[in-house]
Amino acid sequence: MKEKRQIVVATLAMVALFTVYEWAKTAIFPDMSVTTSHVITIIVAGVITAIISRQVIKRQSRLIDEQKNSNERLREALATAERSTNLLQSIITSVDEGLIIIDRNQRILLINDAAQSLLNLRRKDFERLPDISRDPPIIEAFLSVLTKGERASTRVEITVGINKRILRLQTAPLRFSDQQVEGVVGAFIDITQLERLESIRQAFLANVSHELRTPLTSITAYTETLLDGGLNDQANSLRFLNTIHRNAERMRNLVNDISELSLIEAGAVQLSFDRLSLHSVVSEVFNGLAPRSEKYQVQLRNEVPEDCSVIADRRRLEQILINLVDNAIKFNKPQGEVIVGASITEEQTIIRVRDSGVGISPEHLSRVFERFYRVDKARSRELGGTGLGLAIVKHLTRAHGGDAEVNSTIGQGCEFIIKLPNRDSLAI
Repeated sequence: MKEKRQIVVATLAMVALFTVYEWAKTAIFPDMSVTTSHVITIIVAGVITAIISRQVIKRQSRLIDEQKNSNERLREALATAERSTNLLQSIITSVDEGLIIIDRNQRILLINDAAQSLLNLRRKDFERLPDISRDPPIIEAFLSVLTKGERASTRVEITVGINKRILRLQTAPLRFSDQQVEGVVGAFIDITQLERLESIRQAFLANVSHELRTPLTSITAYTETLLDGGLNDQANSLRFLNTIHRNAERMRNLVNDISELSLIEAGAVQLSFDRLSLHSVVSEVFNGLAPRSEKYQVQLRNEVPEDCSVIADRRRLEQILINLVDNAIKFNKPQGEVIVGASITEEQTIIRVRDSGVGISPEHLSRVFERFYRVDKARSRELGGTGLGLAIVKHLTRAHGGDAEVNSTIGQGCEFIIKLPNRDSLAI
């Protein structure tokens, strides 16, 4: 519009100039011929047109330059906005937390891949909050924030197939002004593993308390009996002291095993790998356990080939074998036997510890390596077990880069299998 006005003004100016020019020419040169008059008029008109055209061209060039600069700034702004959008989208996609954003009408503004995975959603065309979930805690959490405009935290349980997933839903109001809530941002955090670990921790503390309380009760009771005059009873005082010593030893073993297992699980145990004669290691373990095997009338047989070698930490390998052989002796039957054998494949050395005991029923096999798990609780405590030996075996074997397994048939004994990799060095 402005340019049109300027053209009209320029045209009127030219008409005015020509009018003034014709009047002046007639007044000053009344006798000028028509031809001369036309020539002069054309020259003057050309000069005026050239001057005005030059100004118009300059102005148009300036306008074109300004438009180019404006377009360039616009392109830069659009590119910056696109980069920011891509960065935001990348962040939203990469975070582990599930994110869902809704507006005040419960319409879905955003849902990232993590949210779809955590909530086990298969569709992509979600429009409203009820399309995502009809779980009352989830719906109530979002609606509560829309109504009250305050942050909230909710525990949500999701069933995925046969598994239960526990989520922590953090919801917060989304405001574009200081007053009205325009929507809700919901963040889903998977706390299934945390709750499982907390459950394990509580069970561990409960087991430790129970295991310590039993011998401590015996120690306290017998000590009080001795202090109340039992020392004068020569026949019983020695029996009481033996009982106190046995329970104190049981407590010491338990504390040592707990400390040992904690170090192993924390990765604080440093292993020193050497190539060892497995036959010799087993022979030394048998020598150390000979008194116990004689006590329980159990025969020990070393069937490991003499040329069989294994790459392991000697002290920790002995610890593994001592735990397994000791258990095989304690839970065997009179005149039974414990056999240790080995075989070597291309990838690993397999150590087998077999006994001729009563065996373990199938429902217990998957849990024998758990801390404090006992198949026969009464007999295990009677024999002085802490319930941590097999857990230590499992963790030490894994620290070597291997694994531990168990097979058993009721009435035919058990076979514990230790698999260690055949490598010259291991990074622990």
